[in-house]
Amino acid sequence: MEFKALHYSKIKADEVIQDDAKGVKIRWLITKSDGAENFAMRYFQMAPGGYSPYHSHRWEHEVFILNGACLVVCGTEQKKVGPGYVVFIPPNTMHQFRNVGNKVLRFLCLVPHHE
Repeated sequence: MEFKALHYSKIKADEVIQDDAKGVKIRWLITKSDGAENFAMRYFQMAPGGYSPYHSHRWEHEVFILNGACLVVCGTEQKKVGPGYVVFIPPNTMHQFRNVGNKVLRFLCLVPHHE
């Protein structure tokens, strides 16, 4: 394991290319390749009007909203959140993040490593 201290802008932003996603970029900030054995840290940018896929999987999400206006859809619930909000998405729950503002939405998302 090596110590890592790097500005996020030095990490490549990949466009999320899926039919059910729009205007989403992701940066994998910390991963197994950095020596992180349990969790990955990801940085999302979502353009105004953008959204993530509506999906579920067997692992949880821990999310911290950095800026922007986000509508979180989780199961049968929806909540508008903004800077400083924390969001927990349970495993096996349908969910989606939507930028409902006029500025870029930015958030951190931590997930356990999955195979």
